Amino acid sequence: MVLEESSRTPTHVIAHLSDMHLLADGSRLHGRIDTEAQLRAALRRVESTGEPVDALVLSGDLTDIADPAAYRLLREIVEPVAERLGAAIVWSGGNHDERRPLARELFGRDTDEPQDRVTTVRGLRIITLDTAIPGHHDGGLSQDQFDWLARELAESAPHGTILVMHHPPIVYRSPWMQLLDFREPERLRDVISQSDVRAILSGHLHVTSFGTLGTTPVFVAGGVSYVDDIGVPRARLMAIDGPQSWNLIEVHEGQVVGTVVPVAEHETWPALSDRVAAYMEMVPPVEQRAAFSRKHSQTAVENDPARST
Repeated sequence: MVLEESSRTPTHVIAHLSDMHLLADGSRLHGRIDTEAQLRAALRRVESTGEPVDALVLSGDLTDIADPAAYRLLREIVEPVAERLGAAIVWSGGNHDERRPLARELFGRDTDEPQDRVTTVRGLRIITLDTAIPGHHDGGLSQDQFDWLARELAESAPHGTILVMHHPPIVYRSPWMQLLDFREPERLRDVISQSDVRAILSGHLHVTSFGTLGTTPVFVAGGVSYVDDIGVPRARLMAIDGPQSWNLIEVHEGQVVGTVVPVAEHETWPALSDRVAAYMEMVPPVEQRAAFSRKHSQTAVENDPARST
């Protein structure tokens, strides 16, 4: 149907997935999770949305043990989807990744240097920060990385900047995960405070979470592999197989919106009946908000078939 002119569509759409923990030998993560099947299912859901995805962002823990074969499998799974969508791929390492095999298999570089990168999609700049600290599971940035980021942000991008970093710069409820969080979030806050950074996309926590760093929103994607159980006391760290998800990030001119998309498919039914849809087809676009917003309007249409013909 033709919607009124005030209907707003995003300038850019990002599919944000995290914590695939991919294994290439067919074994199951924690003896339970088929990580390859989970990633394939998540990407099927990305494609099923029909959204014009500009970028596939995978924010770390791409593999579970940094097996080169797992990175090759990752590319084998993700690249055809990105090609069909016409989307850029943005990879970010996590604490379960290792820099050299990641750099070698994903970027063709034989190096242990952090893989900080810039991807620009139709004026939207996506900056990847490698927060994985070799030999540790917590995260941070070196002085050189902070300096590099400041230089990159010195000039604004037409549609602003999205940061991608595995370790989220916000406080999580689990005291165990707080031991593995991002070091010096205040420094990052200060570096980006006067810049065009519009949002930060992270993972690591294996649960969907949201927060702010200063005034910058932080979107944490729930794990594609498994999820932290929030329904237990915070002193316990329990994993569950079931509510895995990814985040649909919509960038508008004046705001950035994140929506959680479950990996698993569920039974659906029409939330908007055919009669209501048919009635709205008859309403001029400039009158649609008033017609659809008016309370009991849908019930009236349902009870008066003449109004839907």
